[in-house]
Amino acid sequence: MSDEQSAPAQPERSPEADKKFAAAMKAMDQGDFKKAHAAFKKYTVDFPQDAEGWYYLAESGNYASGMFGAKVKDDEIVGAYTKAIELDDTKAEYYQSYGMFCVSINKYDEAEKAYNEAAQLDESLAASLYSEFAIEYYNSVMGNHGDILADPKARAPYAKKALEYMLKALDMSPEEAKSLL
Repeated sequence: MSDEQSAPAQPERSPEADKKFAAAMKAMDQGDFKKAHAAFKKYTVDFPQDAEGWYYLAESGNYASGMFGAKVKDDEIVGAYTKAIELDDTKAEYYQSYGMFCVSINKYDEAEKAYNEAAQLDESLAASLYSEFAIEYYNSVMGNHGDILADPKARAPYAKKALEYMLKALDMSPEEAKSLL
């Protein structure tokens, strides 16, 4: 990223905002994702321009609903990730986390788009992002549609997409891969 395109500065938090953010993060760090989610929900109401607050609202909602059975709707989590990205579109981590969440809810096209955005933002992570998408995507499809495992023709389009991303991760053409096999 050039100096002209430098990341928008996160607004400095007021002491009140900093205190509330730190309390919500403490709950996250302690693994109390339900408490963290409630705290970040209130935080984003009080400080709606804080991208990091929205990001952690999404993360805490994702963890709370996934691991602890909290009733956080997928649309709420998607909305929090997209708000964080809208407020600060320079953080590869936001896109990566959003992409991983999209895979988990079977929004594969949106996940692919998010992973590609993350890879463009931080080229040093591109290989790991592409391979992560390939593996998570393929595992998710196979886990959700196990019936296609037995039929190579039905599995082919999913395997092809995953393989294309693995080759991107390795910066290798299909021809080069074939020659190595």
